[in-house]
Amino acid sequence: MSTIQPVQPADLAQMRLLCEGLAQWAYTDFDQARTAVQELEKRITAQTPFDIRLAYHRHRAFLENQWRHFDQSLEHFSQAIAILDSLAEPLPLAECWLDVAAVQLNRRDWPAAQQCLDRARRFLGTFDAPHLHALLTCREGFLHLHLGNHRLALDNLQESERVLLSLGEQASLKDFYILTLVISGLGDLYERLDEKNNSLDAYLRVLPLVERHQLRPRLPWHYLNAGRAALAQNDAEHARECFENVLEFAEEEEPEAKAHALANLGILALLQNENQRAVELFDEATAQFPNPSKPTDFTNLSKIQSWRAELLWQLEDLEEAEKYFGQAFVNGQEGHDLNHLAQICQALAHLCEARSDFQSACQWQRRATELTERHYNQVRDRERQEIEARHDLERSRQEAQMAKLRVASLQLRALRAQMNPHFLFNALNAIQGLITSGRNDEAETYLARFAKLMRHTLEYSDLEEVTLEQEVEFLNRYLDLNRKLRFRERLQYEVLLPQGADAGDLLIPTMIVQPFVENAIEHGLRPRQEGKLRIEFQLSEDERMLLCIIEDDGVGYNKGKEKQSAQPAFQSHRSRGMEITRERLNLLHKLRKNQGTQFVKITDLGDKTNGARSGTQVEVLLPVLQA
Repeated sequence: MSTIQPVQPADLAQMRLLCEGLAQWAYTDFDQARTAVQELEKRITAQTPFDIRLAYHRHRAFLENQWRHFDQSLEHFSQAIAILDSLAEPLPLAECWLDVAAVQLNRRDWPAAQQCLDRARRFLGTFDAPHLHALLTCREGFLHLHLGNHRLALDNLQESERVLLSLGEQASLKDFYILTLVISGLGDLYERLDEKNNSLDAYLRVLPLVERHQLRPRLPWHYLNAGRAALAQNDAEHARECFENVLEFAEEEEPEAKAHALANLGILALLQNENQRAVELFDEATAQFPNPSKPTDFTNLSKIQSWRAELLWQLEDLEEAEKYFGQAFVNGQEGHDLNHLAQICQALAHLCEARSDFQSACQWQRRATELTERHYNQVRDRERQEIEARHDLERSRQEAQMAKLRVASLQLRALRAQMNPHFLFNALNAIQGLITSGRNDEAETYLARFAKLMRHTLEYSDLEEVTLEQEVEFLNRYLDLNRKLRFRERLQYEVLLPQGADAGDLLIPTMIVQPFVENAIEHGLRPRQEGKLRIEFQLSEDERMLLCIIEDDGVGYNKGKEKQSAQPAFQSHRSRGMEITRERLNLLHKLRKNQGTQFVKITDLGDKTNGARSGTQVEVLLPVLQA
């Protein structure tokens, strides 16, 4: 029986060096990256340490995606994810799924891309990983861009850019690469919105980033985008400079970028009546596709041939022009771009008419009309599919948020059922004190109030919404018991309703306000055994939001945090409760498409007043569920 040979230390060292190199070459030098993955492929076996196999598969998957080999990319990502699953590493798994989403976006498989983003979001959770949150919003931005959700695409891409720029020295080479994608994506978005100045500005902002960090593999495409944007603004000199830079930096394996640059330079020459130079440039562009294989190759070749035909037409060489238009039509059929084919047929109809070949002109015109109708139907079907995809994605997103909301509500109910043990103990102890001191009438009164509060707590824990009137009634009962039984009448409080609104008609989510009031009592007022508490509700002008301001004159937010460590078990219960309350509040706002991320704002009044006052102010923005 053959024995498994262990990996030699020298081989391990060499493979690790190659992996370290790949971490850079994947973004800076495709030639070296290709050599490295080929060498690793020969060396790696089942006995190779997992960290080397993981690095190889992740870098190989990234590169295959760059080289448009999507199936191979997904296969290597699958290998990487299998390793990470065995290690139970949430953040690397989140990053891996975000990179798989990029492959699915390139494949134009929108549902698969959304599933990858959802998985990444689950692994990411509440971890403090700004670079991954930026990557998530980047991928979401491109998904919205492809689906025509321009506003959401803009929000996501701008947020991703903001976070990536804030990383500073912590930014990795990959972070800078993602930043170039984000800014280039903004250029594409502005181009679609016909904001030519913003589009050119975005494309130009990418270039110094690419050059500063030597992100050369994508440099020709960034110059091509900038050149097209400059040409759209009739800035011929700037456009020419960009297209010439494409030719300088494009590798042999990038014929498409070179062909686009040469063809655009040909158009510039044509605009300046440099006809012979235009012919030479169009011929050079055509030479980039000696053996076209992909539909895009045929379409690009067809467009170049049609431009060459238009030039010959201008030179009144109608016979040669017709020949090139014919070649353009044949190649265009392999590219399946119906709009481009319709334009060729229209041009041939006019050309045949100019040659007095009216029968051929009529035939080409009929074909142009037929192709235009097919293109219209194709666009309409694509728009319908995109609308359906948007609706499906929005529905799945809302279903996921509703599921999270249900989980948060159940968790909160469980926590509320374990109501603050300090409050329960002190309340019952105080009632017992009233009984032993012979104040039976008072004891009976407060025992009844305590029982009613407990009943309300249990009833409310089964509800998703209550009226503002019910919420205020509950708060008054809760505060009254605290004043009598815990603070010995040394607690003053007031609850103010919004002016001009009927509190009985305003529905708000239950179990949101009371935890913040409880926090104010526990951390602000209880250390002093006295104080004032003010709760005010303000209704927004559109009656969609209710601002709850909770203000106390206690020790202050900063000092309260210092004292929390004294009771770790109690604070663990309370911190989890507040975390779930915040999560539920965020989900409620998201489900109603309310903009913003900060629905709870906490201010130390000592900081706000330069020490003139002590205490804490909490602002909680509640969605109005029904007005």
